[in-house]
Amino acid sequence: MDKSNMDYRRLAICYFNGSISLAEEEILFQYVKATAENERLFRKWEQEWMASARLIPEVDKEWKKLQSRMSIRDILDNQRISGMKHKRLYMFVAAAVIAMLIITGGIYGVQQYVYTAMSGNIFALQTGMGEKSRIVLADGTIVYLNAGSTLQYSGNFNAKNREVILSGEAYFEVTKLPGDIPFTVQTDQYSILVKGTKFNVSSYREDKQYTTALLEGSIDILYKGNHIPVVPGELMKLNKQNGKLSREWGQTAQYTSWIEGRVEYDKITLSELAVRLSRKYDVDITLDNSLNKDVAFRISLRNEETIGDILKALSKVIPIRYERSGRDIYIRKQ
Repeated sequence: MDKSNMDYRRLAICYFNGSISLAEEEILFQYVKATAENERLFRKWEQEWMASARLIPEVDKEWKKLQSRMSIRDILDNQRISGMKHKRLYMFVAAAVIAMLIITGGIYGVQQYVYTAMSGNIFALQTGMGEKSRIVLADGTIVYLNAGSTLQYSGNFNAKNREVILSGEAYFEVTKLPGDIPFTVQTDQYSILVKGTKFNVSSYREDKQYTTALLEGSIDILYKGNHIPVVPGELMKLNKQNGKLSREWGQTAQYTSWIEGRVEYDKITLSELAVRLSRKYDVDITLDNSLNKDVAFRISLRNEETIGDILKALSKVIPIRYERSGRDIYIRKQ
């Protein structure tokens, strides 16, 4: 590495650490945008910096620094920001790369994550199969995003505009702000109005039902023009086939067990479990037609078991046998 690149690498590290001056930041990003090779080096330095952050609290601290500075501006047309004295960070591709905690197989690691620019200045955060992620939004709200899920929100998300769109599953710890400014989660079936609380939403579009489990605080389900209040310990289920919304009492904490890598359900059918395990372990599980897919049972596994461990345990609960070839798992009646 020549001396000039070493100097720019030093500026990049200062930028990631939040210790760069405005003048140095402008010099750095003039260099980054100059050539494709410079951009490649910048991304490489960013990955090295993220890989060096081993402790979760420290990563979270740096993420908050980056989040406050890396406001996503003018990604699509790269126009100058009105009223800005300095030409701050213009994103040089249609995605902003940030530090993110990605949890793969239950283990926290620091990897690169991408916000993709959508139409109308909307940005999408997506978690792949077999992964989980933890993010902190600009208002301080903490979100855990489960495997195969997408969270979208406006580029001007802030304390007065707290709306997100969820497809998949997420656990929210919503920050309560002065004036009771609401936080809204939209799914393709209903919305959830929040003022400060802890809850879990499962809204995978391929699932037959959506669930919302409230752990603390209070929320309103907005469905077909109705405001339906929910209190802690309640589980709201929407049957997508008949459009009926039902209310149940139960151990709502079990619906957040996935955050800690646990598989814990008081009552779950074989077909539902197969879908959830497929997402969690990034495998394709096929159930033979000889099986009673709607049989419900209780399962509690708390030690970060592998998919093989779970299938062995499952075979002791219900009469099944399974075959595996790579990512493909076939389960049939014993």
